[in-house]
Amino acid sequence: MDENRDVIKNIEDALKLVDESGLSPAPTPEPGTSASRLSNVQRDPSLSESLITDKYGIPIDFSASAPEPAEKELTSKGIPSRRNLSSVKRTNTSSSTDSSIFPPLRTVTPTGTAGIPAKVKSYDILPGGKMRRSRKDEPELDIGPENFKVKFDFESAYRDVPEDKPFRLRREKRTGLVGGILLAVFIICVSIVLASVAWMATIDVLGFASEDEEVNVHVPPGFTLEGIADMLYESGLIRHRALFMIYAEYSNAIDKISEGIYVLNKNFDYRALVQGMTARAGVRVETTVTIPEGFTLAQIFSLLEAEGVTPAVDLWEAATYHDFNFFFLDRETLGDRLRLEGFLFPDTYNFFMDSTPVQTISRMLREFNRRFTEEYIERADDMGYTVREIIIIASMIEREAGNDEERPRIAAVIYNRLDSPDFPNLQIDATIDYARAGTGRPFSIEFESPFNTYIHPGLPPGPISNPGIQSIRGALFPQTTNEFFYALNREGSHNFFTNYNDHRNFVNSDEFGG
Repeated sequence: MDENRDVIKNIEDALKLVDESGLSPAPTPEPGTSASRLSNVQRDPSLSESLITDKYGIPIDFSASAPEPAEKELTSKGIPSRRNLSSVKRTNTSSSTDSSIFPPLRTVTPTGTAGIPAKVKSYDILPGGKMRRSRKDEPELDIGPENFKVKFDFESAYRDVPEDKPFRLRREKRTGLVGGILLAVFIICVSIVLASVAWMATIDVLGFASEDEEVNVHVPPGFTLEGIADMLYESGLIRHRALFMIYAEYSNAIDKISEGIYVLNKNFDYRALVQGMTARAGVRVETTVTIPEGFTLAQIFSLLEAEGVTPAVDLWEAATYHDFNFFFLDRETLGDRLRLEGFLFPDTYNFFMDSTPVQTISRMLREFNRRFTEEYIERADDMGYTVREIIIIASMIEREAGNDEERPRIAAVIYNRLDSPDFPNLQIDATIDYARAGTGRPFSIEFESPFNTYIHPGLPPGPISNPGIQSIRGALFPQTTNEFFYALNREGSHNFFTNYNDHRNFVNSDEFGG
């Protein structure tokens, strides 16, 4: 099939050259015509009708000699070769135009082998040498039916096409007036919804239309922005968690917020909420805690934890290892769990919720430092006692006294025993109670502990409570007596004795309150 196309193209190229050169198809040259004669014909215009050249300028031999083997195959299929173009029909047309300028119109019809016309298109040669395809209905090139066998089921392909309705192009639908109105209503509704959402977001960000109500919030250690947003949402301080998260990321709130408990208001905007949870600008929640006189470290730490000030385990850690810079503390005692016993001044304090242990303990140590004045320091020095020893005596007075009036008198008994070789042991029950606290063991004067003043002479190794100012003053300004004994009566106060016999008789009487 490709070979057929090449042959046809060669023919068309030859005819085109005729048109371009103005030459007419030449009659078939006589056999034996030499190449020199052909070239002379090509140069001589008078011989123009006896020769046709191809597009490369090579003369085309239209002799009817036997075709080459390759051409035989083409002619056997009815395709003309270059050698078989000898039969050219020339048809003159009547025209009054000068034939020297416009040659007569001729129809060129290539013929096949033995003069049989090939099944190709004919061409009309117009005046001036131009050519056009003949308008005559001539059979097309037969290139074999085998290459065009196509199976196509028209019935199944057009089964869904109605027979009674011709195909029509569908017109573009137009919405009309009603459609335009509906579209406008839809746009307006969407705009209203979007405007409402934007307004609600603005109200939340700026805190508009929120009630004036304070809320306590707790920012725990190791907090996250997600946790802060959830906490604020659950507290009613914000309405949109995602919106607050966007603001917090934009404002770098994670580096501003500090752990603690703060007072926030529902009418705060996002900026005020973040500022309200900072260490400097925030309004932290305070709680009032009263430390009773005579409480031990363990009791104070448990109370502070219960009030939400600081966890007890953190307080114990700081009390043992943190170096608090106060004159009454000895650095050599660092690592001693009870080194701060007696120096946490009992009073009523306003603590920030969730304070650090150092902050909490420092607050009470500062109060002790303020209360134990220079006068007290000089008085202790005059008495020949250190500040720590005065606090040890005051702590025992605090646990033993029933009222303020008897504190200086109990202090006198303690000093009398310390100064007497006849009573080397203080024999104060409160020291045993302190030693056995938390052990679950019953009271016994034989309880083995360095704090047991029934066994060990002199002062115990440390304070047994945190005394108040009255007990401290009692230790600094004791009464002057010769009493060595005292015992609890039924009224909750104490009776004092100068000798053991009177003391034993009272203990065995009905007036004893112990």
